[in-house]
Amino acid sequence: MAAAGALALAMTLVGAASAPPGEAAAPDRRSVPPDTPSEDAATFLGLPAATEYRCTVSEILEPSCGVWWGASPYENRVEQLEQAADRDMDIVYTWRGIDQADIPGRRERSMAAEGKFVHTNIEARRFTRPGHPAVSYASIADGEFDEQLRSQARGIAELGVPYFVTFDHEADANRRYNKRGTPEEFVASWRHIVDLYRAEGADNAIWVWNVTGWEANLDRLPGLWPGNDYVDWISWEAYNMSTCDAQPNWTETHSFEEALRPAYDWIQTEGPAHGIDPDKPVMIGEMGTTDIGPRETLEWYSEIPDVLRRYERVRAVKMWDNELTPGCDFRIGANEYAQRGFQLAGQDPYVRLPERVRRLAEDAARRD
Repeated sequence: MAAAGALALAMTLVGAASAPPGEAAAPDRRSVPPDTPSEDAATFLGLPAATEYRCTVSEILEPSCGVWWGASPYENRVEQLEQAADRDMDIVYTWRGIDQADIPGRRERSMAAEGKFVHTNIEARRFTRPGHPAVSYASIADGEFDEQLRSQARGIAELGVPYFVTFDHEADANRRYNKRGTPEEFVASWRHIVDLYRAEGADNAIWVWNVTGWEANLDRLPGLWPGNDYVDWISWEAYNMSTCDAQPNWTETHSFEEALRPAYDWIQTEGPAHGIDPDKPVMIGEMGTTDIGPRETLEWYSEIPDVLRRYERVRAVKMWDNELTPGCDFRIGANEYAQRGFQLAGQDPYVRLPERVRRLAEDAARRD
């Protein structure tokens, strides 16, 4: 799946575009108000807008005309989040362990059947044991979990739809960096997993390399980079944690743009020197803000679509709808202003890709 170009999946308009060669199309009999802009006229007539007509979706699910919208929902209750957000999620993040053979499980399969894109983070931890103890990268690269990994790969391959996969989300974070192994061992284990998946026919797995994106951690990224042939999307977080009791040193309020910009600029300017392709699509793997006041919290979320329009490599965003501590709560349902802001953002056409565009993604899967 890696690094293939956009498929030729342009949508076909009805009406004038459907006329036989050499013949003029019959005018549409529906009345269009005078002075209506062309894209508004298309919408009025029930046709795709011009930007939608030009939209493509690559085989790694990169849309050319907007951004996929998703979340890691609180207590895995995506239905509850969707009701609060007043829209469906395009992508849902799930969390699994390296020792779990049943990936995708019942929940992931159900969401895929509903037409959602599933993104699973496979942790270097044993989820089949109490406390989910960590395992070393070296043990993964040495093949200790090959049986489970091959089972995961076969399950994803059998699903037959594009499926986002991350290994050990936020490997650059202080609590993980050099804790489960060296950066070199992380890279070796990442490549080992990808190679196993490919050997089992899981070509529908889309590999998402996820880091924190925090400015203080950027110098760790070159050592953790698995290589362009092993990564399809680049991902990092965009948080504001001011007022969070678990982050007492976080004293300044960061807007969504201020949170995403350091890693974005680094990938674009410094990435090539480290072998990182800056043209790979970007996913904001997690985002959100703590309560920073009614108006400020609402605006933090509602401004997201306009920010995304200025950062053209970003093609997917997921919020972290969870609670770190009682004093560090990112749940949409726990804050009416966060909920309203998230609703407003999620209705923007730039992050609410129409069903016609989703069908392009389905075509990409069938034509792969």
